[in-house]
Amino acid sequence: MEINKNKKLHFTGIGGIGMCGLAEYFLRQGYKVSGSDITASFITKRLEELGAEIFIGHSENNINSEVGFIIYTSAVKKDNPEIKKAEELCIKFLKRAEVLGEVVNDKFLIAVAGTHGKTSTTAMIGKLLLDAGLDPTIFVGGNVSVLGGAASRIGNSGFAVVEADEYDRSFLTLKPDIAVILNIDADHLDIYKDLDDIKNTFKEFCELSKDNASVVYCGDDNNVRSFINNIKRNKISYGFANNNSLSIENIFSNGKLSFDIKNSENTYKDISLSVIGRHNILNASACFAVSKLLNIDFDIFKKSISSFTTVDRRLQLKYDKEITVFDDYAHHPVELEFSLNALKEAYKGRKIIAVFQPHLFSRTRDFYNEFAEKLSIADEVVLLDIYPAREKPIENVTSELIYNELFNSGTDTKYYSDKKEVLNHLNENTEDNSVVVFIGAGDITLLCDEFIKNLTSIKN
Repeated sequence: MEINKNKKLHFTGIGGIGMCGLAEYFLRQGYKVSGSDITASFITKRLEELGAEIFIGHSENNINSEVGFIIYTSAVKKDNPEIKKAEELCIKFLKRAEVLGEVVNDKFLIAVAGTHGKTSTTAMIGKLLLDAGLDPTIFVGGNVSVLGGAASRIGNSGFAVVEADEYDRSFLTLKPDIAVILNIDADHLDIYKDLDDIKNTFKEFCELSKDNASVVYCGDDNNVRSFINNIKRNKISYGFANNNSLSIENIFSNGKLSFDIKNSENTYKDISLSVIGRHNILNASACFAVSKLLNIDFDIFKKSISSFTTVDRRLQLKYDKEITVFDDYAHHPVELEFSLNALKEAYKGRKIIAVFQPHLFSRTRDFYNEFAEKLSIADEVVLLDIYPAREKPIENVTSELIYNELFNSGTDTKYYSDKKEVLNHLNENTEDNSVVVFIGAGDITLLCDEFIKNLTSIKN
């Protein structure tokens, strides 16, 4: 892929977390970059400060003969005015996943895949390589403090760590040296036919790895185990079960989580985490498997993983005074279960209030029963309307589907269409010592910030 540095790269949807990392990469490589998004954000502001030309709103006026390539994702529709204008001008199109593959496939590539947890685990592994002095290139689907709040990093070595996104089968452009499979669940059923289709695509991802590659996988996951023996690669399993190559033992929780990892030769003791949740023990164990493949000293691993905090919006602690407030990106029932159980375990005896914004009409239609089941782990649930993202409404699919299931189960549940009413309810009814978690992949994070702003002004 030859990209002329004298021609501009235009990113349609540049504010997306996957797109902004690539845009930053090319900016730092000296390319001219422009991009558009529907709304301004801290991401677009950051890119503008780095030298990108940013347009708010998609318009044909954003595209001219100076543009050499349009970089886009599957979320961009064919009737987008920028796409139509680029077609008129015979400008070349590149899919974001294809560009990412071109950037990283010639490196020693560690690609982290899974329905849940890949952003946090990619960040963990990226931090580990940094702490080990391996100077990696990193692309992650979140803003990471160790990267200065960025979603990417340009390294000077031959190593790369990349979040491998299964949406629209994007990860099939990657050819890893180490493929990490965290878990597989039914999701993105607007793209995949069913769970079998998803499993077959993950199998293909493993088979596309380089010939001498290794596959690190969670041996506790039935869907991963269903095909993993057919993968002709070196394989390392990890998990809580003692039949894994790396088995997790002696979990202890007293403010901080700690645990051991045992293999056939040794027990690696007293691994501690600063983040909560058994799912993060699994993520850290995947990171440990990578450390073994790269011959990174155990003391370096222990120090690196113990100082890992979190990725923005991944069960992120935002406020911790009279009330504790978390912001969480969870948008699948399994992710809700991970997050709410983590909070229940870490804050025993305290009231857990889950403020949930469902993401996508199709996902709500497919999983409303499961959403209600997992939300009932909380002591109180506050529901918002569905965040549509890329979808148009589906008849009779609203948050009321989840509300009815919760109400029938006896869970204390409120449903508000107006976000101001949500804030009013929380401001008037949240008792001291409660834990409030704002959950969803939409704009609920803004509501979280507004709630914290209210708490701060009341406190002051």
